[in-house]
Amino acid sequence: MTKASPHAAERESTFQPRQFWQLAIICGTQFLLALDYSIINVAAPSIRDGMELGSAVAWVLSAYPLALCGFLLLGGRVADLYGRKRVFIWSLAGFLLASLLAGIAWSPEVLITGRALQGVAAAFIAPAGLGLLQATIPEGPQRDRALGIYGSALSAGFVAGMVVGGVLTEFVGWRSVFLLNVPVVIVACLLAHKFLDESRDTRASRDLDLTGVVLATAGMVALVFALTEGEAYGWLSIPIVVSVVIAIPAIALFVWVERRKDNALVPISIFRTAAIGPANLVTVLLICSYGGMLFILTLYLQAHLGMSALVTGLTFAVSGAIAIVTGIYADRLIERFGLYRVLLAGIVIETVGLLVMVGLPASYGVVFVLIGTSINAFGHILALITTSIAGTNGVDENRRATAGALINASQQLGLAVGVGVVTSVAAYFTAASGGVQDPAAIVEGWRWALWCTVVFAVVAVITTALFRKRFEGQIK
Repeated sequence: MTKASPHAAERESTFQPRQFWQLAIICGTQFLLALDYSIINVAAPSIRDGMELGSAVAWVLSAYPLALCGFLLLGGRVADLYGRKRVFIWSLAGFLLASLLAGIAWSPEVLITGRALQGVAAAFIAPAGLGLLQATIPEGPQRDRALGIYGSALSAGFVAGMVVGGVLTEFVGWRSVFLLNVPVVIVACLLAHKFLDESRDTRASRDLDLTGVVLATAGMVALVFALTEGEAYGWLSIPIVVSVVIAIPAIALFVWVERRKDNALVPISIFRTAAIGPANLVTVLLICSYGGMLFILTLYLQAHLGMSALVTGLTFAVSGAIAIVTGIYADRLIERFGLYRVLLAGIVIETVGLLVMVGLPASYGVVFVLIGTSINAFGHILALITTSIAGTNGVDENRRATAGALINASQQLGLAVGVGVVTSVAAYFTAASGGVQDPAAIVEGWRWALWCTVVFAVVAVITTALFRKRFEGQIK
């Protein structure tokens, strides 16, 4: 196939003024959601002390991702059926109220409830936003560039959360990390009402697949809880065993039910559309690797090297800046070399960055972290953008938000699996090397955990190669 010249591709990827505002609103909102995901990690110690939570602070941390994972698929389908713009704006309003509730919380229960409601609202905002992006911007160079900017916004938000969280908790107080959302969301709602265009599935019945909703929510919440809390509770503890007993049958029944429904919550046939199935699988593996790496490095920088939360955030900001710039120009690489080659190269580069860090030194390891995360960020954002393109291209126009929900769910599942695995591996090898009383043993455990992130990345390379034809079919 003859490829377009660079100048022609640039013209094709230029946005009209209204498209620019639509993309800015969608990406700005996703930036906020990513920021809110990571900002709480930095504020957690202040929240624990301020609310006298003790170990219960873990629920403040986990309430958001649990609710997010549980309601993503429902959020995507509701947006497709009832209007993506409508769901986007009303969910933003819900996010505002949940943030306000958390910010003025007068008890631990109210704070945890506010945080969980933020996750529920985000589960509707994220797929609705990605569905709106697909409806607004046609497939091709424009869509590729838009998804590159979208990926950059997510990376920027995640890193910004670490920095902003450190600044706010140190100089303003922990409540400000929630109250910050209120004025930002008000502006976002006003702009969304003015510039976004409505779109929805006009063919399907508006009756929701309630059986699928219950099974998907129960299965995802139970699975993510087991993966993220397994090490804390003990893998054979009653809460974890019960969660697994709920998760496995619920997910199996969900697949069985969805195969037989006409208006399914997630039609199984969607995974056979273009490269959507392989794209979601590779996304899980990518986030397993990246999320596990960030978790271990955060512990290394703060708990071992003694860095403050703010300095840790600034350390990651270097790789965040690289990811932002790379994401903005990723579409040019995809246009020139094709989606499959860019995806494969991105994962290989990401793996090289991980290999730089697997031998974490007991001291003076900041240089290794800066170099490794910078290389890793360049490859990771390329890979993540290409999987987002492959995971949304070719989907039926009436299932756009559903496709967006699947990509988001894959990311959340990957984060849960990655953190769960590296936490357990680090604990096992720490105990085998001398126990938590020995700093050298702790570092040794983290090194083995980082090797797990390398394994995830290598499996992602192999998976990508196995589905080469599916990914090559996405080349424009």
